[in-house]
Amino acid sequence: MELEYKVIQATTPYFGKLENLQQVLEEEEESGWELVEKLDNYKIRVQRHISHRSDDRNRSRDPYRTQVGPSNAITYTAAAIGTIAVVLLVFKLVGAF
Repeated sequence: MELEYKVIQATTPYFGKLENLQQVLEEEEESGWELVEKLDNYKIRVQRHISHRSDDRNRSRDPYRTQVGPSNAITYTAAAIGTIAVVLLVFKLVGAF
């Protein structure tokens, strides 16, 4: 029995919410993927038999996706804006402006 595995990850604790985990697993089941283990709230490991590869071209979703949830660009942009806002606030409070 030949299996393939992949790890799906998120930049936020996306799998901490049961609804998110169930949604991703339902989407992955369309391509034959099954949950092997939840590593933490950021990562899950799934597997499928290689016979499911034959239908991959007809799928609406990339069967080899490894990233879910908010994109890194959104997460990092929000963090950068928050950091700049805090720094500017500190400068204003100490009278640097």
